[in-house]
Amino acid sequence: MNGGDPLSKAIATMYYTARLTGDQLTDLVGAMSATRLRLLKADLEDEPLDLATPDDVDIYEGDVTTVDTGADDDC
Repeated sequence: MNGGDPLSKAIATMYYTARLTGDQLTDLVGAMSATRLRLLKADLEDEPLDLATPDDVDIYEGDVTTVDTGADDDC
């Protein structure tokens, strides 16, 4: 199943909006693609995780090095 293919997009949309059953999906796109779409649908339907921002982690572990990208240079 190619994600850029209009037919594939239509099939996925129909599945996500409950106009196709899991069996119909498998018949149309094959078992592997159907499994991926089922997992994605389940993930999208899940509630987002409510994780607090860690406040005790220094992700840079010490000195931070900056790089001059030359973004101000005229090209």
